Amino acid sequence: MSDVKDRYSQGVSTRKIESKADAELLYEIEKGTQRARMHKHEWQAVNINEIVEKFAPGAEPEFSGCKISFYNEKRTIAVVADVGGGYLRIQDLTDKSEKGLYLNLDGTNGHNFKDEKGKIHGRNPSEYNRATHYRILTRGEM
Repeated sequence: MSDVKDRYSQGVSTRKIESKADAELLYEIEKGTQRARMHKHEWQAVNINEIVEKFAPGAEPEFSGCKISFYNEKRTIAVVADVGGGYLRIQDLTDKSEKGLYLNLDGTNGHNFKDEKGKIHGRNPSEYNRATHYRILTRGEM
């Protein structure tokens, strides 16, 4: 039986093959690859099986451009994986802001974090992006 990681990996392979005949898709995949090259050393590594199980249990992958999304049953949360970059983000789909709202691993607003005393602090845009992008572990790392 295949797991989320298998379905994600198969989707990546399929989208990369499709990009050979679709210049726009190829460009989007390459942008994801470039983002990862520049920033993946800053991102926490996660097991995609565990993240999807937590936020969108039982979800099947849906493909849109260079993204592979796993939606929860109510379609209020999506685990959105990037084909070229090998990373994911957890998106709160109830937020209707232009850029969307991405979450911390505990499901809270990624714009904020709690310190060791429990006080909530805001993040600047760079910190927010660093905190809400997660590098997907390779099969060997899992």
